[in-house]
Amino acid sequence: MADLINTLQNQIDRLEQQISLANEQQYQEPYFDEQLFQTNNIVTDKAFYLAKIKQTYQALMANIKSEKVEQITFLSDTLVNQIAALTRELATHNLRRKDLKIIFEETLAQKHMRHLDYLRRLQEMKYELELSPDVINQSKIAALDNRIYRCEQAINKIELEMENDGNLAE
Repeated sequence: MADLINTLQNQIDRLEQQISLANEQQYQEPYFDEQLFQTNNIVTDKAFYLAKIKQTYQALMANIKSEKVEQITFLSDTLVNQIAALTRELATHNLRRKDLKIIFEETLAQKHMRHLDYLRRLQEMKYELELSPDVINQSKIAALDNRIYRCEQAINKIELEMENDGNLAE
Protein backbone atom coordinates (compact mmCIF):
# COMPACT_ATOMS: atom_id res chain seq x y z
CA MET A 1 0.00 0.00 0.00
CA ALA A 2 2.85 2.36 0.85
CA ASP A 3 4.38 1.71 -2.59
CA LEU A 4 1.11 2.66 -4.31
CA ILE A 5 0.86 5.85 -2.28
CA ASN A 6 4.46 6.74 -3.15
CA THR A 7 3.74 6.07 -6.82
CA LEU A 8 0.72 8.38 -6.72
CA GLN A 9 2.74 11.09 -5.01
CA ASN A 10 5.51 10.74 -7.60
CA GLN A 11 3.00 11.06 -10.46
CA ILE A 12 1.56 14.19 -8.89
CA ASP A 13 5.08 15.64 -8.54
CA ARG A 14 5.83 14.87 -12.20
CA LEU A 15 2.60 16.55 -13.27
CA GLU A 16 3.57 19.61 -11.28
CA GLN A 17 6.91 19.79 -13.09
CA GLN A 18 5.25 19.37 -16.50
CA ILE A 19 2.74 22.10 -15.74
CA SER A 20 5.48 24.51 -14.79
CA LEU A 21 7.11 23.85 -18.18
CA ALA A 22 3.91 23.98 -20.26
CA ASN A 23 2.92 27.12 -22.10
CA GLU A 24 -0.38 28.50 -20.88
CA GLN A 25 -2.97 29.04 -23.58
CA GLN A 26 -6.49 30.37 -23.53
CA TYR A 27 -9.36 28.18 -24.71
CA GLN A 28 -13.09 28.72 -24.80
CA GLU A 29 -14.13 25.33 -23.50
CA PRO A 30 -13.33 23.26 -20.42
CA TYR A 31 -10.46 20.83 -20.62
CA PHE A 32 -12.16 18.02 -18.73
CA ASP A 33 -15.43 16.49 -17.64
CA GLU A 34 -17.03 18.79 -15.06
CA GLN A 35 -17.63 15.95 -12.61
CA LEU A 36 -14.05 14.70 -12.71
CA PHE A 37 -12.67 17.91 -11.22
CA GLN A 38 -15.90 19.18 -9.62
CA THR A 39 -15.99 22.42 -11.62
CA ASN A 40 -18.19 23.78 -14.34
CA ASN A 41 -16.11 26.89 -15.01
CA ILE A 42 -13.85 27.31 -17.97
CA VAL A 43 -10.47 27.08 -16.30
CA THR A 44 -7.41 27.31 -18.50
CA ASP A 45 -4.86 27.21 -15.72
CA LYS A 46 -3.46 23.70 -15.50
CA ALA A 47 -2.25 24.47 -11.97
CA PHE A 48 -5.94 24.64 -10.97
CA TYR A 49 -6.37 21.02 -12.02
CA LEU A 50 -3.17 20.03 -10.26
CA ALA A 51 -4.55 21.62 -7.07
CA LYS A 52 -7.74 19.56 -7.51
CA ILE A 53 -5.61 16.42 -7.86
CA LYS A 54 -3.74 17.29 -4.69
CA GLN A 55 -7.06 17.83 -2.87
CA THR A 56 -8.26 14.41 -3.99
CA TYR A 57 -4.94 12.91 -2.86
CA GLN A 58 -5.23 14.53 0.58
CA ALA A 59 -8.83 13.28 0.91
CA LEU A 60 -7.64 9.79 -0.05
CA MET A 61 -4.89 9.90 2.59
CA ALA A 62 -7.41 11.01 5.25
CA ASN A 63 -9.75 8.16 4.33
CA ILE A 64 -6.91 5.63 4.38
CA LYS A 65 -6.14 6.68 7.96
CA SER A 66 -9.79 6.34 8.97
CA GLU A 67 -10.09 3.08 6.93
CA LYS A 68 -13.23 4.03 4.98
CA VAL A 69 -13.08 1.38 2.25
CA GLU A 70 -15.85 2.77 0.00
CA GLN A 71 -14.38 6.27 0.08
CA ILE A 72 -10.89 4.89 -0.53
CA THR A 73 -12.12 3.03 -3.60
CA PHE A 74 -14.03 6.03 -4.95
CA LEU A 75 -11.21 8.51 -4.32
CA SER A 76 -8.60 6.12 -5.75
CA ASP A 77 -10.56 5.80 -9.00
CA THR A 78 -11.14 9.54 -9.13
CA LEU A 79 -7.47 10.29 -8.50
CA VAL A 80 -6.28 7.86 -11.17
CA ASN A 81 -8.74 9.35 -13.69
CA GLN A 82 -7.73 12.91 -12.79
CA ILE A 83 -4.04 12.12 -13.17
CA ALA A 84 -4.64 10.34 -16.48
CA ALA A 85 -6.72 13.26 -17.80
CA LEU A 86 -4.14 15.88 -16.88
CA THR A 87 -1.32 13.73 -18.24
CA ARG A 88 -3.14 13.39 -21.59
CA GLU A 89 -3.81 17.12 -21.64
CA LEU A 90 -0.16 17.95 -21.05
CA ALA A 91 0.89 15.50 -23.74
CA THR A 92 -1.43 17.07 -26.32
CA HIS A 93 -1.61 20.74 -25.35
CA ASN A 94 0.71 21.76 -28.18
CA LEU A 95 -1.76 20.34 -30.69
CA ARG A 96 -4.45 22.77 -29.59
CA ARG A 97 -2.52 26.00 -29.87
CA LYS A 98 -5.16 28.53 -30.74
CA ASP A 99 -2.77 31.25 -31.79
CA LEU A 100 -0.69 28.96 -33.98
CA LYS A 101 -1.83 29.47 -37.53
CA ILE A 102 -0.54 27.14 -40.15
CA ILE A 103 0.32 29.29 -43.11
CA PHE A 104 -0.37 27.42 -46.27
CA GLU A 105 1.44 29.21 -49.03
CA GLU A 106 1.29 27.97 -52.54
CA THR A 107 2.22 29.46 -55.83
CA LEU A 108 -0.42 30.39 -58.36
CA ALA A 109 0.70 27.45 -60.50
CA GLN A 110 0.17 25.04 -57.57
CA LYS A 111 -3.22 26.58 -56.87
CA HIS A 112 -4.09 26.26 -60.56
CA MET A 113 -3.08 22.59 -60.59
CA ARG A 114 -5.09 21.91 -57.43
CA HIS A 115 -8.20 23.46 -58.94
CA LEU A 116 -7.70 21.56 -62.19
CA ASP A 117 -7.57 18.37 -60.14
CA TYR A 118 -10.82 19.37 -58.38
CA LEU A 119 -12.43 20.00 -61.75
CA ARG A 120 -11.28 16.63 -63.11
CA ARG A 121 -12.67 14.80 -60.06
CA LEU A 122 -15.99 16.65 -60.25
CA GLN A 123 -16.31 15.81 -63.93
CA GLU A 124 -15.54 12.14 -63.17
CA MET A 125 -18.21 12.11 -60.46
CA LYS A 126 -20.76 13.55 -62.86
CA TYR A 127 -19.79 11.07 -65.60
CA GLU A 128 -20.10 8.10 -63.23
CA LEU A 129 -23.44 9.39 -61.96
CA GLU A 130 -24.78 9.74 -65.51
CA LEU A 131 -23.62 6.22 -66.43
CA SER A 132 -24.91 4.52 -63.30
CA PRO A 133 -27.65 1.93 -63.88
CA ASP A 134 -29.67 3.45 -61.04
CA VAL A 135 -32.30 6.08 -61.59
CA ILE A 136 -30.58 9.29 -62.62
CA ASN A 137 -30.79 11.79 -59.81
CA GLN A 138 -31.15 15.14 -61.52
CA SER A 139 -30.63 17.11 -58.32
CA LYS A 140 -27.21 15.50 -57.76
CA ILE A 141 -26.24 16.17 -61.35
CA ALA A 142 -27.39 19.79 -61.03
CA ALA A 143 -25.38 20.17 -57.82
CA LEU A 144 -22.30 18.77 -59.58
CA ASP A 145 -22.88 21.07 -62.54
CA ASN A 146 -23.00 24.00 -60.13
CA ARG A 147 -19.77 22.90 -58.44
CA ILE A 148 -18.11 22.39 -61.84
CA TYR A 149 -19.19 25.88 -62.91
CA ARG A 150 -17.78 27.45 -59.72
CA CYS A 151 -14.55 25.49 -60.10
CA GLU A 152 -14.19 26.65 -63.72
CA GLN A 153 -14.77 30.24 -62.59
CA ALA A 154 -12.06 29.88 -59.94
CA ILE A 155 -9.67 28.42 -62.55
CA ASN A 156 -10.37 31.34 -64.88
CA LYS A 157 -9.69 33.78 -62.06
CA ILE A 158 -6.39 32.05 -61.20
CA GLU A 159 -5.37 32.04 -64.86
CA LEU A 160 -6.11 35.77 -65.04
CA GLU A 161 -3.96 36.32 -61.94
CA MET A 162 -1.19 34.26 -63.51
CA GLU A 163 -1.40 36.37 -66.68
CA ASN A 164 -1.28 39.60 -64.67
CA ASP A 165 1.71 38.34 -62.66
CA GLY A 166 3.40 37.37 -65.93
CA ASN A 167 2.78 40.84 -67.36
CA LEU A 168 4.16 42.49 -64.24
CA ALA A 169 7.31 40.40 -64.36
CA GLU A 170 8.09 41.53 -67.90
